[in-house]
Amino acid sequence: MTVISTLITRVGTVHATDSLITILKSDGQRDPIEWQRTKIVPVRAWRGAMSYYGLAQIEGCWSTLDWLREQATKASTFATAGRFAYALADALNREIPALPIRREADKGIGIHFSAYEWINGYWIPELFHISNWSDPTYTGLRPTGVGASADMSGAVSNHFPDLVNNEEAKRLAVHQAIQAGVWFQYNNGDPRLFNSAAKAILDMFKELESRGILCDATNIETIRALTTQPVEMVSNIQHGFCADRTRVVGGRIHDLAITPDGEYFSTSGDAA
Repeated sequence: MTVISTLITRVGTVHATDSLITILKSDGQRDPIEWQRTKIVPVRAWRGAMSYYGLAQIEGCWSTLDWLREQATKASTFATAGRFAYALADALNREIPALPIRREADKGIGIHFSAYEWINGYWIPELFHISNWSDPTYTGLRPTGVGASADMSGAVSNHFPDLVNNEEAKRLAVHQAIQAGVWFQYNNGDPRLFNSAAKAILDMFKELESRGILCDATNIETIRALTTQPVEMVSNIQHGFCADRTRVVGGRIHDLAITPDGEYFSTSGDAA
């Protein structure tokens, strides 16, 4: 598995992930096979990025990172970011069944795809979750296969049911929420561990702000650092306290920040 986090604010969007990839052995233990390689792919055609968790690679046969990089080169051929997201889901439904995977749960995959689209004079963010997991326990798959959902505008629909069938109104509502200071945070891979860390860090962040000693929260670097901190905490906790061959989070932490203007920043080289 892994931990991926995406934070979307007025300042920009940040993806953060660990880099550990393991193989689950027949004795139930995990052998690490990768500690450094990224799990984030820029999608410059949509001022966005993709990060993934779950199925990572099959030696000599499949690499999720390489596959996503190939798909990113096609992103500009789609009329909207949403169409690209749903095309990714369709492509995975063709690819995954053909892979030589014995255990059904090992076919589980999830992708965060963030994007900015020009709507009514604004660059408005969206986060698409592309996955075949049935629930956040990550123990079973949906019988319908890989699907895609627009999570930010979907969240707005939950609060304002009258907007459900008006895509433009939903996106403008997202823009208004972002400009009002709402933060949208999404995490997958190990939400129970991650949420504990993220809440603690966010609470400390707010306390510093209330004391008037917080560094510039309108700086994309501040948002980038805030997004990576919970991933680092989960990695450090597993490093310090997990039994041998049981870790699922670790290795180098990767990050990628994107502003609404389409500028890319990374401390891990992922903006290249």
